[in-house]
Amino acid sequence: MPMHLSSSDESRALEILGYGSASKILGNPYPLGGYSGVEIGVTSEFIPLDDLSHLGSKSDDNGELNFYDLTLAKGFYYNVDGLLYFTPPAQTQHIQNFGGQLRWGFYELTSFPISFSTVAYVGGANFDSLISVFSMGADLIATVSLDNVALYFGGGRSRAQGTFIGGSSGITASQQTERKTADEGHSVFGINVSVSQFFVALEIDRYTDSIYSGKLGMRF
Repeated sequence: MPMHLSSSDESRALEILGYGSASKILGNPYPLGGYSGVEIGVTSEFIPLDDLSHLGSKSDDNGELNFYDLTLAKGFYYNVDGLLYFTPPAQTQHIQNFGGQLRWGFYELTSFPISFSTVAYVGGANFDSLISVFSMGADLIATVSLDNVALYFGGGRSRAQGTFIGGSSGITASQQTERKTADEGHSVFGINVSVSQFFVALEIDRYTDSIYSGKLGMRF
């Protein structure tokens, strides 16, 4: 983790870590199917660190930060789903990530295999107990379903807030605890491939940076 971050460094770090750890769709956005629908999965997410390593006094954190989340989704009523995710405690990376989504499938064409849904999400993450971030946003998503393959794409707005710890053991140049806020557009493209009850999803989220992630799960 880079040290002695200036105000502009903190803003850039928030873009990298705040949006990089934000909630992902990573699955077929088509509704789970009411009370009986359940989905469980494991995600693998990658946050690019090249720009982060050049901030402040610089660090050797090149490449990507790879971390895993466990997810659980449940159909609440008709076309409304909820999803929770969290980082398992046994993970070696110094990150704790958690949050949730509320998803509503509100329209489906009868003449073409396309459906539309909205996804609202909130989440938080902590990095090395030095940077804490909170993210929230909402997206409009279109899903094209072809046999066992679903392509989804869309976008919306996302907001991130970050707290950077100061003091002698902190990372801010001012040695004061600093808070930053960012707000920008978000676009997403993903593919979901199903085999029986199992599925694999791959996704690209675009903010200031491109974030890549994948998920292996089961929907029943």
